[in-house]
Amino acid sequence: MTELAPTSNPPSVSLADVWRLPHVLGLAVSVLFLGLATSLAFPYMALFGVNRVHMTPLELGIFLTVNAVSGVLVSTRLARLSDRLPDRKPLVLLTLTAATLGYGLLSVTRSYPALLLVGAVFLGTGAAAFPQLFAFARAQVAGAAGPPPDRTITVLRSVFALAWVVGPGVGALVLTRLDFRGLFLLTAGCFVLAMLPVLRVSRAGSGEESAAPPPAGPHAPDQPAPRPPLFRPALAFVLYGMSMSMGMSMFPLFITKVLHGTDGQVGFLVGLCALLEIPCMLAFAVARRLPPLGRMVKYALALFALHFALVYLSQGMGLLVVTQAVRAAVLAVTAGLGMAYFQELMPGRIGAATTLFSNTTNVGAMLAGIVSGACAQVFGYRAVFLLCGLLTLAAWLVMQSFARRRPAPATA
Repeated sequence: MTELAPTSNPPSVSLADVWRLPHVLGLAVSVLFLGLATSLAFPYMALFGVNRVHMTPLELGIFLTVNAVSGVLVSTRLARLSDRLPDRKPLVLLTLTAATLGYGLLSVTRSYPALLLVGAVFLGTGAAAFPQLFAFARAQVAGAAGPPPDRTITVLRSVFALAWVVGPGVGALVLTRLDFRGLFLLTAGCFVLAMLPVLRVSRAGSGEESAAPPPAGPHAPDQPAPRPPLFRPALAFVLYGMSMSMGMSMFPLFITKVLHGTDGQVGFLVGLCALLEIPCMLAFAVARRLPPLGRMVKYALALFALHFALVYLSQGMGLLVVTQAVRAAVLAVTAGLGMAYFQELMPGRIGAATTLFSNTTNVGAMLAGIVSGACAQVFGYRAVFLLCGLLTLAAWLVMQSFARRRPAPATA
């Protein structure tokens, strides 16, 4: 059995080294506001559909699926374009603008057909903001002297998690005071603020990562080394993304409808998970050595199955707090290092690798919308988390199969 080696194991990496890199501070501000925008609205999207638009669980599932399908299609198209463009900035600004318009329209739209259109056109395009911004960030730091790009991106991903610490709680407060109209307008404003630092970042030139050089040894100079098959890791992350999306969308309804909790408890639990993610991600960023990324992903998937089992068994806040600690450890690996894992599998193709990683989550969300809605409508909200655990276990089995089948790397 073989595993991917760690992307890099520098002798010493400090957070100060990361913050001294050009443009990193501005990019961190953009990532922070992007995280705030998503964390303000996304945890309450299901409540918006059910409580304000009066969607059935199945209609809610269709709405979430339409958003995800559009996000996959748009992100894939933009990824192919971004790897050919000399500068990704226009695409980053395009996606952030679309998200701004989308949430602005959500603040005034209550017609179900109109919401489907807003989701397909604006929210779907806005979903590409995450991979485009992180691909843009990696291109900026790739050629700079200092910490490896993977460690820098992990630090920026921890900033995104920091936004999720405060975002859901602020969202719950805004929802109480200003209802969904105020919540979505604040979300749109955060997307605008995310654009401002990007406008100040100069074009990525020599920092852009180039394609991997031709390997020495048995491969001829004009014949690139064969790339590892991506179907199995992509499938594993789709199954993981499906379970994560199902769990996240149904978690607020499980707390409020089944356990008779409050919107504030939803915000507390989601924020707690994000808070606990941060020290885990920063530990990965500054660690002297890391286990192989493929092995870490497998461990995280096994732990995620445990998370869903605990949620399924939960009867109150006590055990739910424990589940968020487990979830935080999982997301620190899958969200923090999962992007680096795909970039390692696809050297020299930053945009495509980052978008493939993001699209596995979007495809998972696309499949999750209708499945979770139908499961909740027939079997109840609690049963959704049992299904999530089974899907995560299947993802772990797929990763096990990938590790066994992948040939050993050639030696010089």
